[in-house]
Amino acid sequence: MKITRWLVAGLASLLPMSLAACGTSSSPSQSTGTVASANTPHAGGTLTIGMKGDALTLDPMLTTDEYSKPVESLLYNSLVKMGPNQKIEPDLAKSWSVSSNGLVYTFNLHRNVQFHHGSQMTAADVVYSFNRIMSTQLASPWGSFFQPVKSVQALNNDTVQVTLSQPDAPFLPVVASFLVIMDPTFVNQHGGNLQRVEDGTGPYILSQWIPNQSITLVRNPHYFVHGEPYFNKVVFQIIPSTTARIAALQSGQIQFAEFLDPKHYGQLEAMASAHKIVAEKYLSSNYHMFGFNTQWGPFKHQKVRLAFSYALNRPQILASAGFNEGMVTGILTPALSRWAIPTSQYPSYTQNIATAKRLLAEAGYPHGFSFNIMAPSSFPVDLSSAVIIANQLQAIGVTAHVVPTEWGTYVNNWVKRSFESFTGENGDWTDPDLAMYAALHTGGSTNAFQFSNSQVDQLLQQGRQSQAFQQRYQTYAQLQKVVVQQSPMLYTFASYNLFGISPTVKGYVHVSGSAFSTLQSAWFSNP
Repeated sequence: MKITRWLVAGLASLLPMSLAACGTSSSPSQSTGTVASANTPHAGGTLTIGMKGDALTLDPMLTTDEYSKPVESLLYNSLVKMGPNQKIEPDLAKSWSVSSNGLVYTFNLHRNVQFHHGSQMTAADVVYSFNRIMSTQLASPWGSFFQPVKSVQALNNDTVQVTLSQPDAPFLPVVASFLVIMDPTFVNQHGGNLQRVEDGTGPYILSQWIPNQSITLVRNPHYFVHGEPYFNKVVFQIIPSTTARIAALQSGQIQFAEFLDPKHYGQLEAMASAHKIVAEKYLSSNYHMFGFNTQWGPFKHQKVRLAFSYALNRPQILASAGFNEGMVTGILTPALSRWAIPTSQYPSYTQNIATAKRLLAEAGYPHGFSFNIMAPSSFPVDLSSAVIIANQLQAIGVTAHVVPTEWGTYVNNWVKRSFESFTGENGDWTDPDLAMYAALHTGGSTNAFQFSNSQVDQLLQQGRQSQAFQQRYQTYAQLQKVVVQQSPMLYTFASYNLFGISPTVKGYVHVSGSAFSTLQSAWFSNP
């Protein structure tokens, strides 16, 4: 299932691949003054972003869709954020400290930060925002990530203290990923319904929303980051057709767009080579995978699942379903460079039909069996992956029936665990705990595989409680190997995401999972 968490603030160091940068590099003959001017931020202009679909809500604490997050990321701030170096950076908190036992976090807030409707942000608003996302009444899909929070209190107007019930190493990434600071008075005035209204502290303010057409934001003149943002307006223009978005980018109707379908990358790269756009590819922290219901028939047996892993030719799946636009991956993609171990450390990633057949026989299925693969009909990469996997499994005597499934039915089946196996996409997490715990821990909230393993549970808990990076790295390195050996799902490949950008847009820095938020620091070279 495509259960990508679009709210997450991202990890970076994501192998940016600039394909062309018309007008962005200076020639040796240019004067120093010209170079300085080209690299000096200019205020003004309207940035128009081409979007495939419309936002569903402006309440980040309830957002699970991919089109709301880009808009929200320019309306709201958190205490901290993920930077392009995979490290936590200040946001509304200018600094913070952690007690020696890892239980108490003290955040020192920027002063004179205003909400869009004029009231001043204080520590009390931070306390409210924590309590809101953790409340059972709101039922935020991200509330469970805050379970270790024991109490939140305002020490004064500018200082917030958060006490945890136990050490929780991913706490700051959780805050960066899910928490936004809200004005309780505004929320109460609207009865808690923020679907079409907002009162954030972000660089832009909601001006107009025409459903299924456009969302217009205007510059926040009181933004707490000096000088930013630079654009007068940011317009999210809804253009469902990829072909139409490419044409709009080429004509200058839009100046920024994200493209996820690799079959269009060749055309975009050709436009970049002709200096019509800047095209940048970033390896995604999402991964495509083939998941099992480990409580169904043959998939109860670890050896059957591992046999499937040996039977797959992952490079072939990447080439055929992903147009070779990506990399073979484990549960942590190569984009998460601080944590992911090389796939060369996984023996089952080298296709070995003889080993696969032996494991099937040892599990009691020497002549194979038949089963169904649920595949989302609206996601061509995952549907194609299912077909390729079915073909590859024939070599070990297994018959897989691909069942193209309408998206609503697919999601419902996933939630009810009503499937034998499925193909899908997952990921975009900021910390290995967020990538693994909910999906792999016994009873985890996204453990649709109904997988349970005591060693995996123990390592997951150990990874949460460790504070030192090296200690956590060793834990998750071991955990990645154990999970691949247990194979509750088989990871296939991570795709590239391609961003088409007008050559007139300067200063953009990519952060995966929060690719639009950093537009607050971008500007036009000729507004």
